[in-house]
Amino acid sequence: MLEGRDIQVRMCEIGIGSQGDVLRAILGSCVGIGLLWRNRGICGLAHCLLPESPAEKASVGAKYVTDALPSLTALMGLERRHFRHVEAVVAGGACMVQHKVMPRHGLIGEQNVQAAKRLLAASGIRVVHEDVGGECGRQIIIDCGSYNYAVRQVARPA
Repeated sequence: MLEGRDIQVRMCEIGIGSQGDVLRAILGSCVGIGLLWRNRGICGLAHCLLPESPAEKASVGAKYVTDALPSLTALMGLERRHFRHVEAVVAGGACMVQHKVMPRHGLIGEQNVQAAKRLLAASGIRVVHEDVGGECGRQIIIDCGSYNYAVRQVARPA
């Protein structure tokens, strides 16, 4: 019997898993977008650093939320007609730095979450769970065999 893989999805990466695999990411201001496609037995997780790509043309990868969702769906073999059968989990987007003055560009974690939620809503993929914002990091775990997921807060060092 084949044993599943423990797939650590690092910053700017995408992980894809199936039966027996577990996807994991540690998130701060980054946003994690997890997709669960029960009908096909596949899950995916993108670990996104920034909200929008400065490039006019989309690229493959997860550095930017705007590139990550199309890349994730393509790597999972998802076509638009399948989107209604997919569930999403969104986590992260914390404010990990104490600001004396609000940054001119706003809080990057907040922008990451807004971009993820906007793109998921536009695609018709239903968000079934979100754990975002605040001031502490998170770990997202997706069990690709059972389609269970967990988001745990990671305490900030004192």
